[in-house]
Amino acid sequence: MPDPAIAAAPAGAPPPMHPMDPRRGESLSPMFGAFLCWLLGLEPMTLPAITGISVAGESVLAATTEDPFFNAHLGCVEDFERNLRGWGEACGADAAVVDGLVDSMRRAGR
Repeated sequence: MPDPAIAAAPAGAPPPMHPMDPRRGESLSPMFGAFLCWLLGLEPMTLPAITGISVAGESVLAATTEDPFFNAHLGCVEDFERNLRGWGEACGADAAVVDGLVDSMRRAGR
């Protein structure tokens, strides 16, 4: 279905960002932005890009384009869940969508 915001945009104007686009969060850390791109299946915004996530205990680990082994410690699960919920609220995301993203993160690598 066509997006009416894109159809109404003046010619040559950049397309509006999707409400869930990680680039909408001005205060997102590059690491959290990279995590969101991976979680949402978007093109990476940073290098190295995250290629996979694994949750081990209470830690979120990442494989990247520079290191295919899950050696990058991104932080604790609780912090990522809190940040995902805050980002979803800032973007006006439905609570069920955010819950689904949190569940996807918690299941990653299992």
